[in-house]
Amino acid sequence: PNHTHADFAVFVGGVHLVFSSEEFMSESESDEKDDDHEAHGHKHHPYFHLHDGVGHVLHMHKPGLTLREFFDSIAFRFEGPGWRMFVNGTEVPFDLGYSFKDMDTILFTNSSEDVVARDQLQQLTGDACLYSKTCPWRGKPPTENCIADPAVPCVIPE
Repeated sequence: PNHTHADFAVFVGGVHLVFSSEEFMSESESDEKDDDHEAHGHKHHPYFHLHDGVGHVLHMHKPGLTLREFFDSIAFRFEGPGWRMFVNGTEVPFDLGYSFKDMDTILFTNSSEDVVARDQLQQLTGDACLYSKTCPWRGKPPTENCIADPAVPCVIPE
């Protein structure tokens, strides 16, 4: 329950923003790994991050964190009016205070056209299930290091 994953996508002006570059990753080969490094290599946020070059699956290692905390940690701002948010295929009020649940799919788009938003929803991957180990027929997830608040230990299903 303390290691959850969600698929997400952000579209601006019809362009799918890619968050898989090293600048958005929580750790990289070039990061120093020592006892003083915050949260064992998680350079953006100690409990909420992306890693392994996968820029469309959010990892949360502590309950109750919000999407605002994640986007703030990578210095991404939703600018301008007209933002829409979809959770699990349903449009909801735009709310960066949302704390995702395991295997949510989340779309952010500034398109006002429903047909465009439906097409963008189809582009969400559903890869969070790999990390949450709920779709074993799709293969094994990449190995992850599990970190958590010592008061709220990380639990990974076997």
